[in-house]
Amino acid sequence: MTTTPEEFSKIDEFDLCNQRRAMAALNAERKRIGMPIVVMEDTSGVSMNSFYAWNGGSREPTLGCLVAVAQTLGFDLIMRRRK
Repeated sequence: MTTTPEEFSKIDEFDLCNQRRAMAALNAERKRIGMPIVVMEDTSGVSMNSFYAWNGGSREPTLGCLVAVAQTLGFDLIMRRRK
């Protein structure tokens, strides 16, 4: 089942253990707010080539890059103890 950008915009919390899904959600948010990938690159410090590789599924984002992109798009990252 594929999640659409509109569906991603209604989700407030993502599990970073599933990095591809988290990156897809961040990319959907980037598109939703109209931020060009070059602006994302300049603001987050993450290269466009990395974005293309993640979106194409040829590479997984590192946690540091995922955090940089998430923070650039206005997400807070929280570590929570499992119950």
